[in-house]
Amino acid sequence: MRNAGFILLAWLALLTVRAADSVSWEITPAVAGPGQPFRLQVRIESDVVLGPADRVGREIKPPRGMALRFSGQIFRAGTTEATLNFSGVAPEAEGAHVIPSFNIRFPAKMIQVPIITLNVSNATGFRKDGQARAELELPDRTFYVGERIPGAIRLRGSEQEFVSGSFGLECEAEGFSFQLLGDRAQPLDNDQGLLTAFELTPIRTGSSELSLNGIMLIQVGVTSAFSSPSRDRPFTFRRRINVEHVPEAGRPANWNGAIGKFLTDTIQLSNLSPEVGEPLRLRAILAGEGNLERIIPPEIMGGENWDIIPTTERRRRAEDQRIFSYTLIPRLPGKLLTPEIRLASFDPETRSFSQVVFAPQEVTVTGTAPAKVDLIKVDPRAGANGATTKPLAGLATPQPNLRSVLSPPVASIQPLAASKSFWATNGILFTLLTLSLGVVLTLSYLSAHPEILAHYHARRSCRRASRQARQAARAQDSAAFARAIVAGLRIGSGALLQAKDQALTHRDILRVLPDAPLALLEMLFQVAEGDKFAPRPLDTLLTEPVRALDLLAQLEAKL
Repeated sequence: MRNAGFILLAWLALLTVRAADSVSWEITPAVAGPGQPFRLQVRIESDVVLGPADRVGREIKPPRGMALRFSGQIFRAGTTEATLNFSGVAPEAEGAHVIPSFNIRFPAKMIQVPIITLNVSNATGFRKDGQARAELELPDRTFYVGERIPGAIRLRGSEQEFVSGSFGLECEAEGFSFQLLGDRAQPLDNDQGLLTAFELTPIRTGSSELSLNGIMLIQVGVTSAFSSPSRDRPFTFRRRINVEHVPEAGRPANWNGAIGKFLTDTIQLSNLSPEVGEPLRLRAILAGEGNLERIIPPEIMGGENWDIIPTTERRRRAEDQRIFSYTLIPRLPGKLLTPEIRLASFDPETRSFSQVVFAPQEVTVTGTAPAKVDLIKVDPRAGANGATTKPLAGLATPQPNLRSVLSPPVASIQPLAASKSFWATNGILFTLLTLSLGVVLTLSYLSAHPEILAHYHARRSCRRASRQARQAARAQDSAAFARAIVAGLRIGSGALLQAKDQALTHRDILRVLPDAPLALLEMLFQVAEGDKFAPRPLDTLLTEPVRALDLLAQLEAKL
C-alpha cells in the first residue's frame, strides 16, 4: 500500500513538471567557403502553443563580415513546434564565426536561441565567379560635417544567377542622415544587375561605424525575371567612417558652408535695358556636386550704382543645380555692370578652398538721374560779406525783467518740486496704491491657498469649543462637555483631512491624532451622540476632563 502511494505521488509530480524548451539549429552547408551563401534553420519545441514569431531579425547581431537575415517561419496553427529559416552569406575570413545568442518572441513566451557557430574554410572549393554579389561604392577618405556624400550599392548578377530585385535596405549609423535617391533601383548597363543610389550627410564629428543591410532577390540558371520564382540573399556592409569639421586654416571670410566641386552655370537677367529705378531680376545658377541645398546665398553689395533688395528664394533640387535670386534697382543711367557674386567652396578631396565667381553683366540703363539738392544753412540776416546786420523790423528780443509803470505785478513762478501740496498729494496716492496692491496680493494668495483660511477658522473653533467644555465641566454637565469636545475635534480634523466635519467619526479623529486614547474617543462620541445611541453612564466622563481638553490642544497645535 505504501509503495502504491509513492508511485501515485511520483506520477503526479511528473504531470506537474513542465518540460524545458528544446532549441536546435542546422547550417547548410556545414562548412562554407569564403563568401558562400548558406541557410540556417532553427527548430524549437516547447510545452505551449507558440504561434507566429514577432520581430525576429531585430536582435540578431551577426559577426563582422557576415550577412544574416530572417527568411520566414514554417507555421502550423495549434502546435508547440516552430521552424525558423534564415539566409546568409559567409564572411571572407576563414575560421569559426560565432553568432551571439538572441531571443525569439512568440505570443505565448520568449525563447532564447543559444550561440551558433559557422565554420568557413577555403578547402570547400567554392568559387564566387558565378555568384550574384553586392558591391558598395563609397569614397574612402575623411568626411566633413554638412557634406553631401553620394553612395551606391551595385547588385551584380551573372549568367548563372540573375538579380531580379532588392528590398529592405537599412542604414545603421550614429551621426548621419540617410536618404535613398529615387523610388526604385535602376538597372546596370549590362542588364545583369541593379543600382541603388543613396546619400549620406554627417551631422557631427567623431568616428562611427556605418552599417548597410539589405536583401537581393536572385534567380538561378535563368536570364529573365519571370522564368522562375526568386529566392532572397542578404548582404551587409560595415565601414568605419571619420568625420571632422571643415578646417579653419585658410577658410575665406565669405565661406557659407559650400562643400564639394562647383562651377558657374549661367546668369539670367529679366531686363537688359531697364530705366532708372526700375527693378530687374538677376538669377545666378550654380552647378556641380556637393551640398547645394545647404549653401547660404552669398551677399552682394550694390555700391553707388545699384540698390539690392533681398528676395525670397524657393529652395529646390533639380538636376544638381542651385539658383540664387536677387532684385537689382539701378540708380544712374548709362552702361552699368551688375555686382560680382563670389562664393567660397571647400573641396573635400584636395582639402582646399576655392572661389566661384559669377562675372558682372553689362546692362544699359535709360532715363535721367534724380536731381541732387544740397542743403546749405544760411543766416538771412547775413550780408554779402557774411556780416550780421541789425534787424529793421520784427519782434524785439523779450526781456522778462523789464517792467513799465502800467504793467501789473506778476508773481514769480516756483518749480513744481518746491510745492508742498504736490508732495503731500502724491504721497497719499502712493500710500493708497501700495495698500491696494498689498490687499490684492494677499487676497490672491489666499485664493490660491484656501487651506490657510480653513485652518484659521478651525483654530478659532477649537478655542471656542475648549472654553465651552471648561464651562460645562464646571457646571458638571457631561453631555454639554462631550458635545463641545466632539464639535471641536470634528471641525479641526475636517480642516486637516479636507472633509465634512459632520461626517467624521472617532476613527477619523485617530487619523489626525494617532496617539489619542481610543476608549476616551469612543466615550466622548457616545455621550455626545446620546440621542441616537445608548450612552454610557455620564458620571465617569468628568473624572479626568483634562485628557479630553488636551486632545483639543494637540489638534490646535497641528493647525
